[in-house]
Amino acid sequence: MNYNIEFQIASIIFISTLMVVFFSKRRWSSPANYVFRFVMILTFATLALDIASVITITKFIAGNEKISGLNTFLSKTYLIVMTAYIVSIDIYVITNTLYSKISQRHLTWKYVEAIVFIIGFVIGTIVIINTPLLYGGTGKYIYSFGTPSNVVYTISSLSVVFVLCVMLTNLKKVSLKRFIPIIIFCCTQGAIALIQMYNRDLLIVGLGTAITCLVMYFGLENPDMNMIEELNSANKRSRDLIMNVLPLSIANKIDYNMEPVFEEFDNVSVLFMNIANFTKIASEIGEIKLAKHLHAFFEDLDAVSSHYRIAKIKSVSDSYVVVSGVPDKYENTCEETIKFGLEILRDLKTFNEKNKTDLKVKIGIHSGRAVATEFGKKKFVYNLWGDTVDLASRIVHEGKINGITVSERVKSTLGSRYDFENHGSVEFKGFGNVKTFVIK
Repeated sequence: MNYNIEFQIASIIFISTLMVVFFSKRRWSSPANYVFRFVMILTFATLALDIASVITITKFIAGNEKISGLNTFLSKTYLIVMTAYIVSIDIYVITNTLYSKISQRHLTWKYVEAIVFIIGFVIGTIVIINTPLLYGGTGKYIYSFGTPSNVVYTISSLSVVFVLCVMLTNLKKVSLKRFIPIIIFCCTQGAIALIQMYNRDLLIVGLGTAITCLVMYFGLENPDMNMIEELNSANKRSRDLIMNVLPLSIANKIDYNMEPVFEEFDNVSVLFMNIANFTKIASEIGEIKLAKHLHAFFEDLDAVSSHYRIAKIKSVSDSYVVVSGVPDKYENTCEETIKFGLEILRDLKTFNEKNKTDLKVKIGIHSGRAVATEFGKKKFVYNLWGDTVDLASRIVHEGKINGITVSERVKSTLGSRYDFENHGSVEFKGFGNVKTFVIK
């Protein structure tokens, strides 16, 4: 079936609707999006000029000699705008291959590529204006040929080759979805160029431009899709931040307007880890350098902790605090915490070797009853309160360097599963004489 003016009219109605939808919504700020605006406008212009040129040439053939000059103007303007459309697609492709860490040399090449196509458009326009346009066919199926039409076919074919080269050279640097309209452009414009060159009475250029524009919109430039993508990214960042301060089970049910909730737990084990000689190290290597080391070390511990049934309470200055049995209740909390403590010591050794540091830690563990609460509206906090927490924090200060010091309760709970040596008794205010032990 021959492509006729009815299909051209349908395409322009479709493009007009798409433009109304596009420009009525909040725009997404990106170079490719700005170029896409011109692509839509040029698509509309090519369809309008295509329809106008077909109508005027039909009337000319019917005997209206006065309309010959107008038809020549409209037809050549159509070819010039079509050339501009093709060049705008090329520039759209170039903007789609801009990535965050692009080097200055590659960025310069992108500018050069764009300038080359703009120069090609100028040269093509001059040729179209100064060479005769020939016609064939009758009625609705009138078509143009000659040098002006061949200029458009040539630029279209060269653009396909260029686009394919750009896509292949940027596959590892740019998201694959950014190439969707590029692939569609290659398929549609390449096929259209070949079909039109060998079947001049089959007018499908307008349909091809409309299809390309549609795929570009729904594939990339739909403002709703872009805003949803950015919203999902923002939600992920927010969730990652929440996960840093709240246990997983609490983060999963968080209510941004919740009131403080207090819950008592009978069997929790609290682990405090402090950096030994923190003040001395800070004075020797500097606070900023030490802070960077601790940041990297605590990041390692965060990764390791995901393999254990523990919840990170906080990491402040030289302290790292986790708890087992909260917020999910289970037995053997002491053993889970001991296993994580041993993992800390192994990770510390690896970290020191890798970073050529000499960090030392003290680890203190106690178990018992505690109260947990999660609350906040603007700033979320998950915390653990009670004598169990207080005693664990005191034990760590008197603990063995690069060792795990535990209370008598922890030792009794673990029984013969681990070997302990007596670390002596310490008088703690409010707790009296407390016996402590170190895992061998």
